[in-house]
This record gives sequence, structure tokens and C-alpha cells, in this order.
Amino acid sequence: MPRFRFALLGLVLLVVQPLLARTYYVGSCKTGAFSTIGAAVAAVPAGSTIDVCPGTYPEQVVISQPLTLQAVVSGGSSQAIIAMPASGLVTTTSVRFGTLAAQVEVTAGPVNITGITVDGTAISSNCPTVEDVGIFYGSGASGTLNHVETRFQNCNSTGIGMYAENNSGSSASVTIENSNINYSSWTGIYVCAISPSTLNAAIKSNSLTANSTFGIATDGNTTATVSDNVVDASGSISGIILIMGSATVTGNTVIGGDSGIRPSTAGARVSGNTITGAISGIWIDAASTVTSNHISNGSFGIGLAVPGATVQGNVITQEQQIGIDFQCVTGTVSGNTINGAGIGFDEFPGTSTGTNKFYNVATLTNGCS
Repeated sequence: MPRFRFALLGLVLLVVQPLLARTYYVGSCKTGAFSTIGAAVAAVPAGSTIDVCPGTYPEQVVISQPLTLQAVVSGGSSQAIIAMPASGLVTTTSVRFGTLAAQVEVTAGPVNITGITVDGTAISSNCPTVEDVGIFYGSGASGTLNHVETRFQNCNSTGIGMYAENNSGSSASVTIENSNINYSSWTGIYVCAISPSTLNAAIKSNSLTANSTFGIATDGNTTATVSDNVVDASGSISGIILIMGSATVTGNTVIGGDSGIRPSTAGARVSGNTITGAISGIWIDAASTVTSNHISNGSFGIGLAVPGATVQGNVITQEQQIGIDFQCVTGTVSGNTINGAGIGFDEFPGTSTGTNKFYNVATLTNGCS
């Protein structure tokens, strides 16, 4: 009887063993590896790790179960590139856009991607006609993008480097960190939740360059933390724009743009950021809190488009025209330092709730006309 039990146990192990999550390979650096990433993510068990050898993989990848996808070092290289397939991209459903075309689509979670480059270079024959997305976390999906690069999602005017949305009826979480997002024709990173669903988004320590309209945009019922990113917004409308939702924006560096940071959602907290060379350093479209930012070398430092904002402890230097443009609305404005501007306070309604400091300012205040 004991021998029979041991034999039966051995048979069970032989049956179960192939189904266990483990590490699988894609590419030419490992014997027995899958030839494509798509084949691997479709075949491996949930919870597996897929190591991708250096090389270029012209394919569209859909990940519909929890797993880890990561590039590995081999032969002196660590660059695994998912390129635009010659046949183009199959579209998928989006709660925000209706349809979009994603080079990498994630529909489950957690799905963690590390060290992968997604290159959207395309020609007219394989350029999507809808939103062109590098990496897309769909409704209900979750996970982390770490040391990932998206680039050249720009073959049409609606390219997005990385996009996450949620309309699943429950909360989802996505982290984008330590990544490069370059040359998107619309937005580098975009996160959006449709109420009442919630999307918790952490966007931190990324580098964004030459994304045509927005560097980072948060929208809908999203709770976002946007921290320690470097956004080169030269030629963009805004480096960081908060359209709706709850957002904390801290420790970012924004270079250029029509507006460096644009809080357009009530209750947003914008603190400790460095903004240089933007036409408007911070443009306030909703009653938000803007504190301890350093703004320099633009046209005007801070603009108030609505009443009720709190603007405290900011340092505004070398603005060509205006330190703070009140546009004849009131707010809590105190403890700010303006050093070098044609006008310190422009369209000033005559009330401010604290003391501010002015240095090298030709005209301290200019009233409402």
C-alpha cells in the first residue's frame, strides 16, 4: 500500500509540475525559449516570470493574466524592443476613447513590466487611425512599469506613451516609475478613471521629453501622486496637467511649456516643484493649494483663473512680465518672494491675506482695469 501511495504521488507531481509558475524565456539567448513575447504570455501559467532576451520583436502583445515581463542582459546588451508590426495593430475597447490601438495591452493584474522598450515607429501602412498607445492598462488592470521606455507613438496626432484607465466598478492601482517617455504626439503619461470607479496612480521619477501636448495628465476619478519626474515640455501645452480627480504633485522638474503645471481640479496640492522657462509657471484653473515651488525664467510665474486658491511660500525669479497674475480674482496669497519682474502682482484686486516680498520689481502692483 505505501508503495502504491508513493507511485500515485509521483504521478500527481508529474501532472502538476508543468502548470506551476516559473521563469520562461523569449528570444535567442536561451535554449528552448519562445520565439515571440505574444506566444509566451499566452502559454505560461499565471504568476510566471518571462525573461526577454535582447532583440527586436515586431508584434502586438496582449497580457491577460498576472505575470512579470522583464528584459535580461545577454551578449553585452539589455535592450529588448517591442516594435510596430508590419501588419499594424488590432484595436481594442477603451472606456475613455471608445477604441484605441495599443502595442502592449494589459487586461489583468498584477502585471509588472521592467526594462522593455516599446517603439511606435510606423509608416502610413501600419499607423493606427485611432489613439496610438505604447502601453495600455485597461479597465480593472493593475501593476508596475519600472525602467520601461516608450517612444515615437506619434504616427498620428493622438499618440500616448503610457495610458491607464479604470471603469471596473472597483479600485485599480498602477505605478509608473523610473521610466522614459519620449516623442508622443499627444500625451506622455495619461491616467483616467470613470466615476464611480477609482484609479490609484503613482507616477514617479520618470523622464519625459518632446511629448507634443502634455507630459503627464491625470483625469476623471483618479487619485494620483506625481512626484520627482523630469518633464521637458518645450513645445508642449503643459508639462503636468491635472484635469480632474485628486492629485498631489511634488518634487518635479518641468522645463518649458505654455504652462509648467496646470492644476485644473479642486483640492490639488502642488508643492516643492521646480519650473523653468514656461510661459506660465503654474496656471491655476481650480481652487488648489500651490506652495513652496520655485519658478523662473518664463513670462509670468503664477496665474489665478479662479478664486479660492492658496498660493504660499513660492519663489518666483526672473519672470519677463509678471510675478503673480491675479486676473482680478481673490485667493490666499502670502509668503511668496518675487525677484525680478516687470510687474509683481498684475490685475490685483486689492486684497491679499499675507505679506509677500518683492525685489527688483519695476511695478509692485497693477490694479484691475
